[in-house]
Amino acid sequence: MFEVKDQVGYITLNHPEKRNPINIDTHRELKECFDLCDYDEKVRAVVIRGAGGNFSAGGDLNAMKTRIDSGVRGTRQVCRAGAETNLRLRNPRKPVIAWIEGAVAGAGLALAMACDFQIIDEQSKCLFAFVNIGFVPDSGTTYFLTRAAGTVRATDLLMSGRKFTGKEGADWGLFTEAVPSDHLESRVRQYVEKYSNGPTVAYGNIKAMINRAQFGSFADGLEAEVECQGECELTEDYREAVTAFLEKRKPQFNGK
Repeated sequence: MFEVKDQVGYITLNHPEKRNPINIDTHRELKECFDLCDYDEKVRAVVIRGAGGNFSAGGDLNAMKTRIDSGVRGTRQVCRAGAETNLRLRNPRKPVIAWIEGAVAGAGLALAMACDFQIIDEQSKCLFAFVNIGFVPDSGTTYFLTRAAGTVRATDLLMSGRKFTGKEGADWGLFTEAVPSDHLESRVRQYVEKYSNGPTVAYGNIKAMINRAQFGSFADGLEAEVECQGECELTEDYREAVTAFLEKRKPQFNGK
């Protein structure tokens, strides 16, 4: 869903019964929303959130299972689309605020980290779930995470696939701020009020300077994701893990 209200563009991931998964259609629609926000001078700030009490559970495993059962390869396309979406999100010269509650995982975490500010419920459940289905991180995750938290922390989170809280993530530098759930909305509103009424041109130039300093080699990281994700898509471990997740059982990996 997309609406503009009081000079703010509100983008809402709206598939709450599945915890707002992100698939190739989502990426297309998100980029359309980013274009609208970027080119509309009436929009001075952007807020991204998920419907139904969760930000996003990440990649759409039902779509993955459909591709597996049909013998169709589509991961490279989705992987590239995810990184391109988040790179597009970096480009609008307007402050972008992630309003994060509930579950946030995988590509959903990458989307949040691509924003300028991340305000999260301190009890939110977070995980980089890629390895749990035999995949490598996509959507620019490795690029964002190593810069936010460093190599040691990134290695731990990406290889373990373990859960962590919103508060832990903020302490490690993944998010701007973690607050109690009953303060989350009011804190987001404070950010919205500040950044939708500030020096817009200065904000845009600061963002452009940060992008030049930090994202010059993003394209190289994208190509690595696409290549490695395509290789993982052909493994038995990937097929087993996706099937096991949907069947609510523990996967049996064989390293092939």
